[in-house]
Amino acid sequence: MHDLAAEVRTACDVPAAKPAPLARFTWQSVLGLAGAFLVLHLVLPQLANAPAALHALRDANWWWLLAVVPVTFVSQGFSTFLQLGSIRGRLPFWATYQVQFASSFLNRITPGNVGGMALNLRYLQKTGIETGAATASVGIQSLAGAVSNVVVATVFFTAAGQRHGGVHLDLPVGRYALPAIVLVLAAGGLLGLTPPGRRLLREKVWPFLRAAGSTLTGVAADPGKLALGIVGALGLPLVQIVGLALSLHALGGDLPFVQLGAAYMAARLLANAAPVPGGLGALEAGLIAGLTALGVPAGPATSAVLVYRLLTFWLNVPLGAAALGFVQRRGYV
Repeated sequence: MHDLAAEVRTACDVPAAKPAPLARFTWQSVLGLAGAFLVLHLVLPQLANAPAALHALRDANWWWLLAVVPVTFVSQGFSTFLQLGSIRGRLPFWATYQVQFASSFLNRITPGNVGGMALNLRYLQKTGIETGAATASVGIQSLAGAVSNVVVATVFFTAAGQRHGGVHLDLPVGRYALPAIVLVLAAGGLLGLTPPGRRLLREKVWPFLRAAGSTLTGVAADPGKLALGIVGALGLPLVQIVGLALSLHALGGDLPFVQLGAAYMAARLLANAAPVPGGLGALEAGLIAGLTALGVPAGPATSAVLVYRLLTFWLNVPLGAAALGFVQRRGYV
């Protein structure tokens, strides 16, 4: 057939026809479909509460809902503090704030916050910071965020369990400690005993650890930097809990702040494991389930969560997209 097609093209003096593009399955498309199905699986059951949610929205206090809007801007302020506190050099606040808005947009469309981390790395490099230190700074921000989530969750879980008899948190740490230790030791053995593992340690891991250690030493030696990093890391989850509390109050829900914080952190920790950007679907389902389990009626709980996510997650999309275009035009990234 190829020879016949070539003869026909030669006899008719016509160019070769462009092959039709074929849609092929890739790992990216498979993961995207899996994430989409997960979102549908988590979100669709919540639609059963749609009538009650609409009824709750009709009775909403819109002034309290407007109070949720600043949460988006305050969150980016805390992200900026974390960025400024994780690098030894001095960065301009306003440019860094705009880059954080752009990073939040990329995190909405990429899993694992990889888009935001890549943009932050590019920004630090453009400001003249050495690549190793910039990479270490981005890693420190991710580590600080994870540690702060665990700390805040532990505080809320403990406080909720002590002060409210209806909340019982059973965390079987011992059941998972031994398998986790075995996995860590096995991974360490593979890295240390195999040639590819030793090469990875020598060429990638140790240089990063040295750069991270140098960055951490410089940050720890500066009380101002250390304070900025701590405020930024702890402020991010706390301001989100405040936004959820405002949304719930606007919809007529009544729940102690400690219980609300425990429910939010439990849903956040579970959503972080979901292979979808921003825990989309998983966080909503976890929050609604947690609030209703703590006694909030289904209507106000569903409406509060959906409005909260609209004003803190989806509002970031147009604002972050505009910020991304702005920082690109200004040459920040």
